[in-house]
Amino acid sequence: MKKSLLYVFAVICTMVFFTACGDDDDSNSSGNWQDLSKTYEGESVKLVMGEVTIPVDGKSVVIAASSAEKASVTLNNIIPEDKSVAIDAALKEADGTYTFTGESTVGDCVVSVNGTVKDGVASVVYTRKLTSSIVGNWSLKADAGAVYANIVTGNAQIDGMVGIIAPTVSGLIWKKVSAVNVNLPEDGIFDVSWRPIGASEDKGIGEITKIASIQYCVVDGKFMLAIDKNYVTVVTTLLGDKLKEYGVSVEDLMALLVDLGGYYGLPLSMNQNGNEITFYADKELIVSVATLAAPILQQVITDQNIKTIVEMALQLLPNAQTLEFGLNFTK
Repeated sequence: MKKSLLYVFAVICTMVFFTACGDDDDSNSSGNWQDLSKTYEGESVKLVMGEVTIPVDGKSVVIAASSAEKASVTLNNIIPEDKSVAIDAALKEADGTYTFTGESTVGDCVVSVNGTVKDGVASVVYTRKLTSSIVGNWSLKADAGAVYANIVTGNAQIDGMVGIIAPTVSGLIWKKVSAVNVNLPEDGIFDVSWRPIGASEDKGIGEITKIASIQYCVVDGKFMLAIDKNYVTVVTTLLGDKLKEYGVSVEDLMALLVDLGGYYGLPLSMNQNGNEITFYADKELIVSVATLAAPILQQVITDQNIKTIVEMALQLLPNAQTLEFGLNFTK
């Protein structure tokens, strides 16, 4: 009886030993690359654009591994050109960490990823490289050529005055600054700088746009300033009560923007001819902004004559036959 029990015990131990060895062999042969295939979001994903950490709320990375060497990496709500960008990536494994690299082209933008997956967390470093002809440093045209105005209201008296709008506004600008530059680098980070009259150095918003990852892109022929939805939410929350004081709702403000997935875009029309470009607001945007600003202007402006002119303009704008206003730049 004792020998039988010892025999059974020996058989059980042998089965357990070989089963454990078999599990080890399967793990080593597969490398667990199948475990990579899932959606990474929230605490399971980290996003860095170039050197800037990007908020992950509302964004996700989907990895679908087809083998230990290949995977599809989909960026959701991360690239302003497209809400969902799929990238064929190469996979490599070392010491339990998988590295994936690849790139894809979306319109005039080349999107590259270089990331890792370790312990269930995807760390994704990505870049946008824009190849559009608008890439470069643009300087505001000198003198009266700075301002673009194409306005036809149908009112003979008003239309007769339109010709002086552009040179008048241009003159006001050049009384304040000696230079204005819009920098559109290939990494997609928007920047504007200007030099006040008498100053020896430029002022600009470059540090802010870099930290807040304010980008630019071209969507459906429109120039878009793309702002991360997370930052827009913070700003509108802070300004909500102040806007209400002026009779403006957050909803009205948000209506000016275009939904770009993880970003809100402020759309501007543009017209490029070689080394010259005009960025301008069209009738739809101008009327929307004017309507939104009307209650604020009514409280801020104290001069009755100016108030009358503003009220007249607000009545004429929606019925204008042509309404375009912007700035002219050269490379």
